[in-house]
Amino acid sequence: MIAIYSRLAKIFDYPVYPIAREIEDCAAALALEAPEANIHLVQFHDALANKTLGDIQEIYTSAFDLRPDCTPNLSYHLFGDDGRRGLFLAELKGRMEALGIGFGSELPDHLSLVLLYMESAESDRPTLIEDCMLPALSRMVEVLAPTGNPYQHVLRALLVVLQHQHDAFSAGAVV
Repeated sequence: MIAIYSRLAKIFDYPVYPIAREIEDCAAALALEAPEANIHLVQFHDALANKTLGDIQEIYTSAFDLRPDCTPNLSYHLFGDDGRRGLFLAELKGRMEALGIGFGSELPDHLSLVLLYMESAESDRPTLIEDCMLPALSRMVEVLAPTGNPYQHVLRALLVVLQHQHDAFSAGAVV
């Protein structure tokens, strides 16, 4: 199930090409292992059906870029503008650089980058899920759900996957 992180990372990047293929790949990967997450991905796919790339970019921008309360920069949801955010970013940046993860123009706490990091950083996964991903994504869903933005569905799918992982870690299973 871990390989799903890089697939989801592509969906949470700003869309520069149609993302139907990425959504279908994620749905296929989750169909057997996490059908409840797959349901959300199908809803996301259906909501974007017949949308142009420009439409999808507008939907993405309205979900994340025009809503500071739903930024994909996860540490903002955890720390706001508190100084601890800077420490978190610096630590995360160092760990990502050690694994060769490039940032482009994004901060290291961008959701897509954290997902890529989680795929490679097995020992950090339980802590990132519990202390960062679950609380930040829960806040993002709360903000986005009332707007009807389709990205709420893929956020919900990711939450289901992460909760499944968290439960497995708590039970002592190797995931």
